Amino acid sequence: MSPVVTRWWPVFALLLAGCGGASGAVPRAPHLRPEQLHDAATLSVADLGALARRPKGIIKQELTIAIHDVQSGKGFEGRGAVMVKPREALRMILLGPGGTTAMDVWIAGARFRVAIPAIDRVVRGDASTPREKMRGMPVDLLWRWLVDPFGGTPVAARRGLVADDGRVIDGDGLVAFLKRGPTSFEVRARHGATARGWFFERGRLVGVATGREIAIGDGLFPADVDYVGLDPRMTVEVRATGATVVPEVSPAVFADPDAR
Repeated sequence: MSPVVTRWWPVFALLLAGCGGASGAVPRAPHLRPEQLHDAATLSVADLGALARRPKGIIKQELTIAIHDVQSGKGFEGRGAVMVKPREALRMILLGPGGTTAMDVWIAGARFRVAIPAIDRVVRGDASTPREKMRGMPVDLLWRWLVDPFGGTPVAARRGLVADDGRVIDGDGLVAFLKRGPTSFEVRARHGATARGWFFERGRLVGVATGREIAIGDGLFPADVDYVGLDPRMTVEVRATGATVVPEVSPAVFADPDAR
């Protein structure tokens, strides 16, 4: 067993045993048998890095997004653009009816700021911010799906496909188990242009995402995504119209909006 697996074994054991899954419409979380940690399909950290195909350069994408908070029944829809500096930062501005700014999202590393001008609300936080205070704000999803897919600390990775019951079976896909910070864990799966993710907090499954990836240069970048949040209960739908590499961007794009 590798040192990385040993370090995160208490969390990873839940997935090895198949625990933490969900029933109903939410796909069961992937899990590995112990022998799958070192069989012929096992990937090294270097192999995973190469297969992740992270794009290079700053990426701009036009999109529409719809967010629905199941508990409150409130929803949000907007269209606009997002700029992504892979593994580092994001700035997304969405417009509502009439062309006014409906949501302005800034993320840099662990810090974030979400502004909703219509209700004069600005929320700032970081990795320590309680997730229940972030209702209706897809900060975690944007970071994990757009900014830093396959990020964090690799715990285990292998070639294969995720079956309906959560087993990882032989196939030409990729499945990676990743530690994200002190309390977060994630499983990512890719097969062709389809990407999926299972997100955990403190050992509990809190969200599942399914999306489509597109080629941009030698890398892959997310396009459409459907996210079902279990805690808090919410849905997020994102539809994109492609992505381009921007040769030059003003530093102000990714600067803290409140530091001006």
